[in-house]
Amino acid sequence: MFKFSLQTALDVRARQEKIRMKELAEKLSVQRSIQSKMDGIESNISNQEGLSDTSKKAGRIDIMQLRMLQNFKDKSKIDLGHLGQEFTQSEYEVEEKRLALVDASRLRKTLEILREKEVIKHNKKMADIEREMLDEVAGNMFVRKSRDGA
Repeated sequence: MFKFSLQTALDVRARQEKIRMKELAEKLSVQRSIQSKMDGIESNISNQEGLSDTSKKAGRIDIMQLRMLQNFKDKSKIDLGHLGQEFTQSEYEVEEKRLALVDASRLRKTLEILREKEVIKHNKKMADIEREMLDEVAGNMFVRKSRDGA
């Protein structure tokens, strides 16, 4: 039966690859969360501007409401700036984790290629042994037939 000499190392590298996948998934989740927050803020700004426009057209808006809208937009833009910085940082972290995953995959695949080569070598060796045994059996049968027939 075939036993890969570096199976333990292959198992370790496969586990490392899974860990790197999980880490990348976590960073992508954080990035999506930040993007979702940014989209929510932009949506809120747009909604408030729409409500303000509706009030202007109806003639029911005063200076206090305009100030509140402007303060809301200013705070939202500051929040967007902070989230933009977080998003940029998360992009860097995602790329870092992606590269780590690529590296882990490459290391695992290297060992899998070695295993495939060992399997081929093992199968060839087993085929050679089987051929030798069959040749020996055929030779013995030939000798027996020659003896019995003579």
